[in-house]
Amino acid sequence: MSSATSPAPSLDPLRIGILGAGQMGAAAAVLFRRAGHEVTLWARNEAKHTQIRETTDATEAFLNQHFGPAPHSGGTLTLESRLAQVDETSDAILECVAEEMDQKTALLSQLPHCRERKALIMTCTSALCVTDMARGSGLVGILVGAHFWNPPHLIPVVEVIPGEGTPETQVQRAMTLLQHAGKIAVRCADVPGFIGNRLQHAMWREALALVDAGVCTAQDVDRVVKWTFALRLPVLGPFENMDLVGLPLVQSIESYLFPHLAVDREPARSLTTRVQEGHTGMKAGQGFYDWTQRDAAEVVALRDRQVVQQLQFLKEQGALEDRPTTGA
Repeated sequence: MSSATSPAPSLDPLRIGILGAGQMGAAAAVLFRRAGHEVTLWARNEAKHTQIRETTDATEAFLNQHFGPAPHSGGTLTLESRLAQVDETSDAILECVAEEMDQKTALLSQLPHCRERKALIMTCTSALCVTDMARGSGLVGILVGAHFWNPPHLIPVVEVIPGEGTPETQVQRAMTLLQHAGKIAVRCADVPGFIGNRLQHAMWREALALVDAGVCTAQDVDRVVKWTFALRLPVLGPFENMDLVGLPLVQSIESYLFPHLAVDREPARSLTTRVQEGHTGMKAGQGFYDWTQRDAAEVVALRDRQVVQQLQFLKEQGALEDRPTTGA
């Protein structure tokens, strides 16, 4: 699959509508504004506009602090509660509402002007079928998936997913826009979970299976992941690491190991039990960890600081050479 080229392609300023002002939408709005575009951030509830503005201002300040001022001048960011206004005036749309097929298709179907103009319409989905979403919203041949990773203002990669029948010109429009905003656009076929989430959930399945089998604790799994192969991953992806190890050894290990790995077709027992008991994670105060004894906000802040330091180190080493240097 192809990825972004360097330097970032030139692009005239566009009018970009962002639908949904949660974490993904607010961050995307800031990124496109910093890329010099005229951004309209749509939120249905006008009463939340002040809170949303505080979020975008905080994201802007964070990026200014760690990456310097916006690389492109002239960008604007306004808030809007009228969907029809966004539909009538936007050259491109990025939908960022909740990860629910019905909610996304219902919203995307309310863009008649963009549909008639064959404007660039993207959906920020982490796993949903783009082809089904396009059919359900009347956007076949127009809709493109754009999976931003959390935290969206820091993680460089965006997975770009064409639906069935999406023309190549539409895919290239999406990739060019994302590259201009400083992202590495990685193209992926329309398969459940795309690239990253298939890999992530494969690891989570094995982690849960180890805990359910009593091999180790959840804390020990996290220790092993964070303090072993995770330290190498920014420089050595899985295929690079296989080449480094040597493919005959990889083949030998897999011949022995694969019969012992988890092949569960349903969510793990320890996960299902916690969900049923209301121990749903950080926001609930309890998941695999007791979050009443930890500062969740500090954990998130630590994550962001670590990502910034990692990006800066990789940039210094030239390891991000295919990532446009735009301060995103």
